[in-house]
Amino acid sequence: MSDGNTGRAGPSPRLHGRESTVDGLRERISRASGGNGSVVVLTGPRGSGKTTLLEWVGRDAGFTTVDLRGTRAERGIPLSALDRMRPSDGPALEAVHPSEEDEFACCTALLRELAARCRRGPVLLRVDDAGSVDPASLRVLGMLGRRVHRLALLLVFAVETDPLGRESEVDPLEGFDRIDLEPLDEWAGARLLRERARCSPAPEVVEDALVRCGGNPLVLSEVAESLTAERAAGLAPPRLPPDGRLLTEAESVLRGLTPPARRLALLLMVGERLSVDTVHRAAPEDSAVPGAWSELFRAGLIHLSESTACFSQDLVRIGLLDRVCPAESRQAHLRLAEVLEREGDRARAVRHRCAAGEDFGGRLLAELAGAAESASRARDYCLASELHELAATHCSAGADRGDRLLAAGREAWAGGDTRRARALSRSAGPLVREVRARAAGELLRGGLELCDGDPATAGRSLATAAEALLGTDRRAAFRALMLAGEASCLTGDYRGYYALAHRAERLRCREETAEVTLMLEHFEGMSATFRGGHAAAVPPLRRVVRLAGDAADPMSIIWGSQAAFTLGLLETSRELAGRARDFARRDGSTAQEPWARVYGCLSALSLDRYAEAESTALEGLRLARGFGQRNLAVDHLVLLVLVAALRGDLETVRVRLDRAFAEEMSGRGLGRPDAFGSWGAACAELADGRPAEASRRLRLMRSGTGGSNPAVGVLAAPHFVEAAVSCGEVGNAERLLTAFDRWVTSTGSTARLALSHRCHALLARRTSEAEERFRTAVELHRGSGNSLELAKTELLYAGRLRRARRPTDARGLLGEAHTIFRRYGAERWADRARAELRAAGHTLPRDDGGAVPELTGQQSRISALVAEGATNREIAERLCISERTVEHHLRNVFVKLGVRSRVELTRTLGS
Repeated sequence: MSDGNTGRAGPSPRLHGRESTVDGLRERISRASGGNGSVVVLTGPRGSGKTTLLEWVGRDAGFTTVDLRGTRAERGIPLSALDRMRPSDGPALEAVHPSEEDEFACCTALLRELAARCRRGPVLLRVDDAGSVDPASLRVLGMLGRRVHRLALLLVFAVETDPLGRESEVDPLEGFDRIDLEPLDEWAGARLLRERARCSPAPEVVEDALVRCGGNPLVLSEVAESLTAERAAGLAPPRLPPDGRLLTEAESVLRGLTPPARRLALLLMVGERLSVDTVHRAAPEDSAVPGAWSELFRAGLIHLSESTACFSQDLVRIGLLDRVCPAESRQAHLRLAEVLEREGDRARAVRHRCAAGEDFGGRLLAELAGAAESASRARDYCLASELHELAATHCSAGADRGDRLLAAGREAWAGGDTRRARALSRSAGPLVREVRARAAGELLRGGLELCDGDPATAGRSLATAAEALLGTDRRAAFRALMLAGEASCLTGDYRGYYALAHRAERLRCREETAEVTLMLEHFEGMSATFRGGHAAAVPPLRRVVRLAGDAADPMSIIWGSQAAFTLGLLETSRELAGRARDFARRDGSTAQEPWARVYGCLSALSLDRYAEAESTALEGLRLARGFGQRNLAVDHLVLLVLVAALRGDLETVRVRLDRAFAEEMSGRGLGRPDAFGSWGAACAELADGRPAEASRRLRLMRSGTGGSNPAVGVLAAPHFVEAAVSCGEVGNAERLLTAFDRWVTSTGSTARLALSHRCHALLARRTSEAEERFRTAVELHRGSGNSLELAKTELLYAGRLRRARRPTDARGLLGEAHTIFRRYGAERWADRARAELRAAGHTLPRDDGGAVPELTGQQSRISALVAEGATNREIAERLCISERTVEHHLRNVFVKLGVRSRVELTRTLGS
C-alpha cells in the first residue's frame, strides 16, 4: 500500500519540515546526474510523506523515471513486480522476463537495459511501498543497487516501518543509505495544519491537534480538512474524517482480522494503553491463538513498547470506536474492568465500568471522584485528569461541572500537559461560581500564563488567587505569591517583586509550616539581593537552603537551588537542582523539571562544567517545548546563548539568539531572558576582540519595564569591567564593581572572589597592585577549579606583562591558557592566546591544539548523533547551532579519530 499524497497539489505545503531530507535527496540527484549512481531508502510510518517525496524527486529533475509500486495481492508471486515497472518515456522494460527463475540473470538483464537508457540521459527508478514487493523482485533490485555506482542512475525505495520500528522484510536493501522520516516539528506541523484547514483554527486547537497527530503529515492533513467551524473554535475535539483514507483503511484491516486478533484489537481500542500481561489475562484464549499478535503487528494497527501495547495512532483508535458494535465495545470494557480490579487498579477499572454504561447504583459521580483521587495519589495525573473530565460530562449543575473541569485542568498541569490544562481551564472558567474554586482557577490560569503566555497577566492572576486563598489555604496562597514574584522577575518588574515581598512579610504569623517559612525567607533574601543589600540577604537565604534540604516537593527544592546559587554555594545549588529534577520525575510532577534544569545549568556553568551545562539546557529546552512551556524554553535558549558566549563561539550565539527571538522573546515582555541574551552577546563580542560593542550591549541590558536588571547586571559585572577598561570607561566599571564586591564579599564564593580580584587588577593603576591582584585571582581560580576563567585571567595577566616588556613571564601563562582553551573548545579565545604568544616572541605550531586526543563535549554529542544517522541539518536543529559549526566540528572529529567518513566514524564509535 503506498504512502499516498498527503493533500492538495503544490510543492510548497507538501514538504514542510522536510528541508533536511530534501537537501539530502538533492545531493543524491546531483551525484546521479553526474554519472555516479546512488541508492537511498526512505523509511517511516504510514502517512509520513514518503510518496510525496518520491513524487518530488522525479519533478523537474531531468530524469527518465521508471516507477514500481508494491502490491500486497501479488507479493506471493516471485518476480511479479519486475513485470510492472513502467518508464515514463515508453513501454515496459522488455529485457526483463519475470518467468526467468535465475534472479541474477534478471538483475543482469535489468542492469543492461537501464545502462542503455542512462546513455541517453539520467534515469530515476522509484519503488513505492517496497515492503509489498515480492521478495524475489526486491532481491533483484537490491543486487541492481549494488552495481549502479558508474551509471547516471538513482534508485529511491520507500519502505514503511512496522509498529515495532523495523522495516518490513527489507534485508535485500541492507547497507544502502537510509533517510528516516521523523515526525514534523511543531512549526512545520502547525503551518501544514493551517494551510489545509477549511476553517481557520484557534491557537489552542492547533496545539491540541499537534499533540494528537504526533507530527504525522497525513494525519495532520486529514484532521485539518475535517475541521468544522465548531471544531476549529475548540468547542469539539479534532477528529479524523469518517470517509478519509486513514479510517477507511483501518476499518478494512480490522474487518479482515481473524476473530481472536479482532478481539485483542478491541481490548486495545477501549484500553488505550495496556500491559501485554493485562491483555493476556483479559483474553487468555485469544492471546494463546498462534499468530494472533503477529497478525495485529503485520496489520500496522498496534505499537509495542517494551511490555506495553497500544494503537499506533490514537485518532484512528477513536474513529474506529464509533464504528464498532456497541455490544462488542461494552464487553471489552467489562473484561478489562474485571482484570484491573483483580490487579488492584481500581481507578482504571472504574473508568472502564463507566464506559460500559454502569451507573454504580446511582453513585457514579462519587465513584469517579474517588477513582480520580486514587489516581492522583498514585501520581498518575493524566488518568486523574481524564476521570475528573469524565465526571464533568455526567454533571447536570454548571458549577459542579466547572469544579470538576478545573480539577481535571490542575491534574493535567501537574502531569506536564500544558495545552490540555489550558483548554480545560478555559472551559471551566464561565461555570465556576464559588469563591475558593474561582481562586483555584486563577491559580491554575496564572501558572499556565507564567509557563506559556504573558507573565504580566500571570502575575495579576496569581496575586488575585493569593488574596482569595489566604483564608482557606495558606500554603496555596503563599505559593501563588511566590509564582507572582517569579512572573515579576521574568518581566523585570522588580518594584512589583518588592511589593509582593512586603505583602508576604506582613502576612507572616508566629507559627508557620516549614514550606511557608521557606517561601517567606526566600522572598526576604531575594528582595534584599535585588536591592543590593547582600549582607542582609545572607541569613534568610541560608535558612532557605537548609529548609530545602528537607523539603519533599520540587518547587521548594528549586527555590533552595536558586538561594544557594545566589549565595555562591554552587555545588549545593547544583545538587539541589538535580534533586528537584529527580524528585519531579519520581513524583510525576514532570512540569517542574524544565524549571529545575535552569539552576542546574547556571550552577554547572559557574563551576566550569560547560558540557554538563549545555546538555542540561538542551534537555530543558526539549522538555519545555514538549510540555508547551514556551517561556521556559526561552530561558533555556538564552542559557545556551551564554554557554556558547563564554566559549567565545560568536556564530552559535547568533544562531541561538535568533531562535530565542523566534520563540517570541520580545513579544511577551520577557525582560530577564532579554538581559541574559544581551549578556551572552556581550561575552561573545569580548571574545571576538570587540570590547566597545560588548560595552554597548551591556549598557543596553534592560528589562521589559525599562529599568536595569539588577540580578543579571551583577552577574555580568566582570565582563562589563573587562569591556569598559578596554574602552576607557573606568568610572562605569568602578561603580559596577563596587556592587559586585558587596555581593561577593557577603557570600564568600571562591570562584566569584577570583573574578573580583581580576577586575581590580584590570582597574589597578600601579603595576605592583595589578600583579598582586592577578596572582591572587589565579590562586583562587585554581582552588575553585574554574579552569576556563583561570585561562582568561592568565590571558589578561600575560597581556599586561607583555606590555610591561616581560615576555618571558607572559609566555608561561599564555601556554597554559592556550592549552585550556583548546581543551574546552574555546577556539576564539585560543586564537587570542596564540596571537599574544606571537607578540611575546613565541609561535606555536598551527596543529598544536589538535594533539589533544579526546573529543570535546560538543564533538562527542555531534558524533553520537551522526552514529544515530542524523544529517548535519538535524544535528544543527537538535543542538541549536549552525550547519557550518556542525561541519567544522566533524572535520576536527575526523582528524582526531583518524577516520575519513561518517560510516567510519559510526563504526569507530560502535567498536
